[in-house]
Amino acid sequence: MGEAEVTRSQLVALLPGALFCVAIAVVSYATWLAYKPISGLMWAFIYSIVIANLAKLPKRLAPGINFCSKELLRGVISALGIVTSALIWIQVGVGVINALVIIFFSYFFGLWLGRKVGLSNTLASLIGVGTSICGASAIAAAGPAIEAKEEEIGLALACITLFGLLAMFTYPFLYTNTIVGEWLGHNPNVYSIWCGSGVHETAQVIAAAGALDSAAIGPALMVKSIRIFMIGPMVLIATYFFSKKEKIARGKSAAKTVLPAFAVVFILNSFIGAFLDAYTPTIRAMGFDWSLVKPLLSGNVFPFLLATAFAGVGSKVKFKDIAKLGAKPFALGAFMALLAGVLALILAIAVAPFVPSL
Repeated sequence: MGEAEVTRSQLVALLPGALFCVAIAVVSYATWLAYKPISGLMWAFIYSIVIANLAKLPKRLAPGINFCSKELLRGVISALGIVTSALIWIQVGVGVINALVIIFFSYFFGLWLGRKVGLSNTLASLIGVGTSICGASAIAAAGPAIEAKEEEIGLALACITLFGLLAMFTYPFLYTNTIVGEWLGHNPNVYSIWCGSGVHETAQVIAAAGALDSAAIGPALMVKSIRIFMIGPMVLIATYFFSKKEKIARGKSAAKTVLPAFAVVFILNSFIGAFLDAYTPTIRAMGFDWSLVKPLLSGNVFPFLLATAFAGVGSKVKFKDIAKLGAKPFALGAFMALLAGVLALILAIAVAPFVPSL
């Protein structure tokens, strides 16, 4: 009975803050439906950080906000794996090479360059994973794993969003108005590979590809899906390298690295998702239609839950703390976005002869 009372009191304590985050998520989700290029997760972060800096939030909201920014966030990232099928590796074809080169080069070069210009390992890691994988979702996954501060998460998100939006408009302009279109063989499929491997956020990839041709969206998302799938593996890699660097910096030889469970679960869920995708007709005959459930989860349930979680993250960010980090992170974010875009373009040009046209 005592245990039940504790559980009940904990739930009561969580409720006000959780409802606050849900309310922000509702508004954010509605805003996302109206303006797709910025995800509901990002709108939730924007709204919550503005509210937290314009008004003093009541202390009773703190337990629920902390729950959403930590436990809920990890749980949603874990679950996200089930709609990120491991089958994507064999579906993308040659585009997988482009995506993997961008992922590993952008992350490790960004981490190295960030340290060279004096950024913390955590902030450099967040900008690296945001550039290399899939923007906000990758930062959301990596942040808790490497114990990043809220203001570092906030600054990394600001960088990725700003430069991702610029890329969203720049890619179609360059393709249609400059020699870039000729370099890519005026092939929308090759342009899709460039978008899918170079643009940060999924919503921005859709906008950049769709600005050229709606038929280019599918191939771009296929390439992008490889980067999304790599959330789990890259979080594990980031955790390992971050932990190793921190031990060296502190003069420790110590303890083994503890891999974040939610990243491991993400990978395991991606194989479950692959099984469900591969055997959808058989499973449907047994009474469960995965082809209906999957789009509901990926298009509505998970975006809403991520928005709720990031309402919690944003509510803990203060402008004054972000300002203390200076202009260097924005310079790094701009340089990495440009470098990733140029590298993605070079790789797209390289595979152009092997890619059929739409």
